[in-house]
Amino acid sequence: MATMASTIPIRAVLMSSEIMNGGTGFHRLVFKVDGGRAGMSTVTVLISQDAHRKLVQQMTRARFAPVEKATLLKTWARWELAMRLEEHGMLPATVTITSRDIDDFGAYACDLGRTLQVG
Repeated sequence: MATMASTIPIRAVLMSSEIMNGGTGFHRLVFKVDGGRAGMSTVTVLISQDAHRKLVQQMTRARFAPVEKATLLKTWARWELAMRLEEHGMLPATVTITSRDIDDFGAYACDLGRTLQVG
């Protein structure tokens, strides 16, 4: 899996966010993204609360420093956008991240954790 440091740089401006507190559902972050040759687009990133909890647990086990929830979600969304843009050359209108997208071995969480340490 690529780390953000090895992915192409993108400019993503957060336009709005709805961050949930407890329960089930999705955190919703809307970005205006400059995808280079792909042009400007609006992309909504949906991160399930289960995925957020799983990621935080894995990062804690890997001994990464705790990160404030809103900061983690914003960085995570930008990181995922950069990876998807690199892999596919374009971005869909909506990116959905669920707990199934995060491996059980912690590699995904460690890659994101290293990105947070660099940033």
